[in-house]
Amino acid sequence: PGDLDAMNLKHVEGAATDEEVATPRDYNTLLDEFSLHQFIIRRGKTLSTTPEFESFHRKHARGWGPIQDTVTALEKLLETHEVAIAYVDGNKISQLAQMEHRAPTNDDLLDCLVNLDQILAQIKLPGSRYKGSHRDRNASLALQSVYRGHLCRRAFRNSMLRFRAALIIQRMWKTITTARTTERVVENRIAARKEHFANLSSKLSSGWALMQRRKRVVVHIPSMSREEAQRMSMHDFAVRQNSQLSRLTWLSSADVEVIYVAQFPLAPDVLQYYSKLLQISGHERPEDRFKIVFPENYDRFPSHFSLATVLAYSPRCLKRIQNFCRGKDAYIIPGVVGPDDLKVACLLDMPLLGPEPQVAAVYGSKSGSKRIFSMAEVNTPPGAYDLYSEHETIHSLARLIFQRLDIQRWLFKIDDEFLGRGHAWLDVSHLQCHAALVREKSRSAHIWLDPGKQNAAVNKVMEELVRVLPKRAETAHKDLFPSWEAYLETFTRVGGVIEAVPAPPPQGGGPDIQSPSVNLVVQPHGEITIQSTHDHMFTSDYHYVGATFPQQSANREALHGAALAVGLACYNKGIVGYISVDFISFVDADGKDKLWAVDLNIGMHDTAASFELFRFITSGHYDAGSGEFFVEGEPENHEDEDEEALVPDSSARCYSVCDPLYHPNVATVQYNVFFNLCRLKGVHFDLQEKEGTAFMLVDSFAGGVLGMLCVARDRLRGLKMLSEGLDFVQLQLGISRSNSEKLLPVGQFRSCVREVRKHIEAENVRASAVDAIREQEAQQEMHRQFQAQTM
Repeated sequence: PGDLDAMNLKHVEGAATDEEVATPRDYNTLLDEFSLHQFIIRRGKTLSTTPEFESFHRKHARGWGPIQDTVTALEKLLETHEVAIAYVDGNKISQLAQMEHRAPTNDDLLDCLVNLDQILAQIKLPGSRYKGSHRDRNASLALQSVYRGHLCRRAFRNSMLRFRAALIIQRMWKTITTARTTERVVENRIAARKEHFANLSSKLSSGWALMQRRKRVVVHIPSMSREEAQRMSMHDFAVRQNSQLSRLTWLSSADVEVIYVAQFPLAPDVLQYYSKLLQISGHERPEDRFKIVFPENYDRFPSHFSLATVLAYSPRCLKRIQNFCRGKDAYIIPGVVGPDDLKVACLLDMPLLGPEPQVAAVYGSKSGSKRIFSMAEVNTPPGAYDLYSEHETIHSLARLIFQRLDIQRWLFKIDDEFLGRGHAWLDVSHLQCHAALVREKSRSAHIWLDPGKQNAAVNKVMEELVRVLPKRAETAHKDLFPSWEAYLETFTRVGGVIEAVPAPPPQGGGPDIQSPSVNLVVQPHGEITIQSTHDHMFTSDYHYVGATFPQQSANREALHGAALAVGLACYNKGIVGYISVDFISFVDADGKDKLWAVDLNIGMHDTAASFELFRFITSGHYDAGSGEFFVEGEPENHEDEDEEALVPDSSARCYSVCDPLYHPNVATVQYNVFFNLCRLKGVHFDLQEKEGTAFMLVDSFAGGVLGMLCVARDRLRGLKMLSEGLDFVQLQLGISRSNSEKLLPVGQFRSCVREVRKHIEAENVRASAVDAIREQEAQQEMHRQFQAQTM
């Protein structure tokens, strides 16, 4: 019984506890839990005494600060727009107050309103904010804010303009100062480079005589550092720069080692050909004395870049040259000198056997050569130079025509062109006024001296020239200058000269006008030597095709004297190294021989390089006094016993050479097959007789470029051998039907053949005339002897 009472007592106590826990909740508790917490804002003031707001405050008491700020912002918004009554969703207000990353916008605040549709119509109504009790204040605030905004924007624009102007000024000033600094750095480097070059040249000049007696290294860099437009207009420019591979024959002297810088890697067949050719000197391994290098970056630059430019940016090739020349005397023989040649000389720390680029540019031009000829006091054609405008050109031509009515053709030359590329001409037969002037002069010579008459005549010629030149003037290279207008634009931009072309003599008897040329070496210490003389071969439209050695068209003493005078004038102007002086020789209307200097080429001419190859394969020597080249030979007995005498221990040799020509079918023939055919057909060089044909390769046969040098005992035989060699190429390879302008320098293969044959015919006529004169002299001598015996 006692346990039962205890259990009943515990049950009663548990029931009392449950009753205490389940006591009913009061109104505020239920309101806080189940209310929507929508409170009222009337005329910008929250009704804070409403149960709903008090419940809302109790529920969010812990985070009331942000909520109060949000409610206050909403009150200001509603007060501004004079909203009478608004119902606010407290839950949205609490959620909006929890956004800490940004302040609530007006749209966010309006989104918390329950009666948004009613209030939004009032708020969006224009001018609603200026109808309440604070309308004056709100309006003034709006006006002030707008005007202040306008002032601020205007001030900001002005500030930005000043800022941008200051920024532009700063940038321009920085650019100017940087440019000036860079210009000073460049000028200092150029000055240092020029000083370095001057020191190297001075060292070369003082030690030249000693250097020629010691072992030395000659570095050949046959770069054509011409203007970019010229280089881009030259087809196969890289092959043209490599056309003087015969410079390798400089190692014929036992004291000379040669470094030849090629534009590109040479093909194995070319290296094999020249290695065998150089064995003529008696060295079994000539490759030990010459090196052929090429810039390692040759394929990274455009093909029209000059060799010197590519070499200046090929440090590995420069290093190889320096290593080969270390501890030896060395100097550079350039091609056409340019600024990059000077740069390469300074990088290699080697003297350049040539002038400064500025000097070469000034006196290597057509107008510059006229100044040199004037200083040398040599005869030049009537003409004008330093022409840089159309009016000046036409006026000068008109005055020349008026002064020299006997001249039938006037030749134009662009200052910086070469090999006839910049030639154009006008025949005065196209001018009606020319015949009238001739008649007027023959009829009234005393009136001709009147200055007024002269000016009127010149003006008349000018008027006709303006009409006739565009129609009748001819250009030598139609691919470069298709019209007179295109030619004149380059002529006036670069500058040029006008020269008279001498009229042919009344009687024939061979080519009317010959083109002798003299290759000189202006040594650094001032000595001037004649290396060789040639007669150039040109087509009728002034395309260069080849040359013959030695020259036979001009008086030797007059030619040598004029050339040496030009060489002395060049030395006085700081021009050293290899130069070539071009002349024209002709017989005037009175039957007198005339010699005019027409052009000056600064740098090694192709004929100078071919002469070194000729001297190498014949092992002879050039006698500048007689103008002949002799090779050592066995004495020969004359068949006539009455005139039994021994021929001197040396015999004369001459040669004919054609400029490297392009034949497309050469690329189809293998190297060994071609030379086997040459041997079978007798087109080869005889080492015993020192006669025959030698080929000048400038690239692999795949390039299709070929040159020939034909050595013979007389000029006529040399021309015939050259003609036979060209005929052999055409016979074995076929006649080229291609109209490609890839020819070097220009023209076609067949035009070279025609020009050579024309010179053969002229030489035959000249030889016949000489034989007739000799026969007549012999008959006269026999007649005198007969008369002496009878008396």
